Amino acid sequence: MWTERIKGVKRDVEVWQGLLAVRALALPPTEDIETWLKFSSLCRKSGRIGQARSTLIELLQQFDPETSENVGYRGPPQVMLAYLKYRWSLGDDIKRKDAFIRLQNLGVELSSATKPQVISPMGLTRSKSPGGRLLARVYLTLGSWQWALSPGLDEETIEEILNAFGKATRCEPKWAKAWHKWALFNTAVMSHYSSIGYPNVAAQFVAQAVTGYFRSIAWGANAKIDSLKDILCLLMLWFNHGATVEVQMALQEGFTLVKFNTWLVVLPQIIARIHSNNRAVFELIQSLLVRIGQSHPQAIVYPLLLACKSISTFRRAATQEVVDKVRQNSGALVEQVKSALTLYSFGVQVASADLEELVRVAILWDEMWHEALGEATRLHFGEHNIEAMLKALEPFHELLEEGARKSNTTIKQRAFIEAYHAELMEAYECCMKYRRIGKDAELTQAWDLYYHVYRRIDKQLQSLSTLDLQSVSPELLDCRNLELAVPGTYRADAPLVTIASFAPQLVVITSKQRPRKLTIHGSDGEDYTFLLKGHEDLRQEERVMQLFGLVNILLENNGKMAEKDWSIPRYSVIPLSPNSGLIGWVPNCDTLHQLIREYRDARKIPLNEEHKYMLNFAPDYDHLSLIAKVEVFEYALQNTEGNDLARVFWLKSRTSEVWLKRRTNYTRSLAVMSMVGYLLGLGDRNPSSLMLHRYSGKILHLNFGDCFEASVHREKFPEKVPFRLTRILVKAMEVSGIEGNFRSTCENVMQVLRMNRDSVMTMMENLLKIESLLSHSVVPENGSFFRSLINLMLVRC
Repeated sequence: MWTERIKGVKRDVEVWQGLLAVRALALPPTEDIETWLKFSSLCRKSGRIGQARSTLIELLQQFDPETSENVGYRGPPQVMLAYLKYRWSLGDDIKRKDAFIRLQNLGVELSSATKPQVISPMGLTRSKSPGGRLLARVYLTLGSWQWALSPGLDEETIEEILNAFGKATRCEPKWAKAWHKWALFNTAVMSHYSSIGYPNVAAQFVAQAVTGYFRSIAWGANAKIDSLKDILCLLMLWFNHGATVEVQMALQEGFTLVKFNTWLVVLPQIIARIHSNNRAVFELIQSLLVRIGQSHPQAIVYPLLLACKSISTFRRAATQEVVDKVRQNSGALVEQVKSALTLYSFGVQVASADLEELVRVAILWDEMWHEALGEATRLHFGEHNIEAMLKALEPFHELLEEGARKSNTTIKQRAFIEAYHAELMEAYECCMKYRRIGKDAELTQAWDLYYHVYRRIDKQLQSLSTLDLQSVSPELLDCRNLELAVPGTYRADAPLVTIASFAPQLVVITSKQRPRKLTIHGSDGEDYTFLLKGHEDLRQEERVMQLFGLVNILLENNGKMAEKDWSIPRYSVIPLSPNSGLIGWVPNCDTLHQLIREYRDARKIPLNEEHKYMLNFAPDYDHLSLIAKVEVFEYALQNTEGNDLARVFWLKSRTSEVWLKRRTNYTRSLAVMSMVGYLLGLGDRNPSSLMLHRYSGKILHLNFGDCFEASVHREKFPEKVPFRLTRILVKAMEVSGIEGNFRSTCENVMQVLRMNRDSVMTMMENLLKIESLLSHSVVPENGSFFRSLINLMLVRC
């Protein structure tokens, strides 16, 4: 009972020490060895080496192996193992080698122990059965230490380490940690032989690694870090080496061991490879997706139907095969999702010169023509490319004509046709006349009409703040009690929340892209709010949220950081098409731009105060040299305070305690994302991309379009800094600025990322393989180069 109680206690040395001190009054440590060994391990991992040693000496009944004249150790074998781990943690090479030799002797004696209560030459007290788990721990530690001590991998060393890990798995066949190490080492050996030019030898270790990963996943349901890492590593081996017969057999056997909900966290990665050129890999992926679809149709139907809209013919065909098989079991659900996706996009299609694609989600014809005329203006007056301008407008004129002939258009579409159809068609006829006879007067007349339409649409859009669903999509308004889950809410082990109905009105957010705030009423009586966003591929943002999830797991499993809640705030991202999707609404948050604007407006301070100072000091700023620009910039800083955000923190806090807590959370969350953003190559961090939670003070990042240093390589205004840390952000920190919480958090987060760099690099490498990320020309296509780059970043930090 006492053992179970202490398992639920916070893993803190002070807490455990107080509890065990009271417990020792009734139960001596030598009679509760396992609990005190856990306490010693906690002390060692928390950096309290001296306290760990004194605890072990007490368990050894004051026998100190370091000061005793006797060479041998005396005591229970589990205490001996813990003491050797303590010796290893000291970091001294001589002590580590000594601990390794003694651990080898311990393993030999434990494996040969057959008689009860026999005192060995080392002084070990043998029990009737040494226990498979203890022996497995010894072999696992032996393999890990030999791996760490080996300067390189030769055949003899590889055989010895594999033998140690293999014995650990045989002694404890259902121990996830042993299988995890077995798989990792086989992967390392495979990489070693591949790097020195022996691919045939390397292939021998792939199947063993696959088997190890599967068994680690199957037996390690509670080991979050290793399970996620194992799944990602397994996917990489599957996709890269799945053509060989041995690997195929290992995969087929492994799929029978693992539950289907295990794969839900990596569905985007699996679906991204659905069009694999290798037939064996393709068939396994298809089979797995079909079985997942039969067990968890709500989880798979959205990403599958999104893949059906791919520009790749083979990818569409491969996905359609899976959809057809899933439809056999969940036909109604599939049709509802297809209908919902069409309704989200309001069922509009547009033809272009090369392909046919869905028009951006939730974009009105007014907005579509506003954007089209803006692009045509750039082509005609900016680039003087008349033919490109005409080609850009042609599909929109065809769409307008098609809509005018149809009878099932929405109220908004009919209103647009009545208001602008005549003028736009007259302008189009002028363009066609210009194309036939080449008279500039016809083109001038066309642009007079286009400009008049553009001004009217622009004036109308400025006043657009809400949309009635009845006028833009009556079918969506009529949807009731669907089988379809509310986007982003499906969990395999949680009650299903389906869509009951849609709110009759959408709020239009005032920004360049005018996204909509959409509310869905769930079957549980709750309202779920989303941002219905167009003009942007959200698949990349979805993968970035996966990376943040991995980082959060790494931070949570680090004892020192779990207490301080350094997790990165996340939100659900549901791509609906290659250029649109839903983003979960994060309540009680404001952008830094909004907070600073409100603060300055209330005090009659211009929003661009710093910029005005710069222009007053140097009206020809754009033509100055770099050094002169820096001087002008410093002049503006000297004449402005830049403490807007710091003042906002103080003014919006009810008490000084609340202010201090929010400021601390702000500093830590900014530091965490600075380090993770640096690894991700995240750019375009402006005040509109950073949100501040009103109650916790945490920073939330938005818009992850510029990843993998895309902003560093752009032609205009490339970003040269590793992460954004401006004066306003620094002044909102503590008195010491970046020295203090910010620096210590950055160092601790980078240390955790370095300790788990294999997991981070595997996730990043999976990100690289996603189709939506390969569109960036700055992303290296060579996976090994990318892995080396991230590894270098983690090491040098």
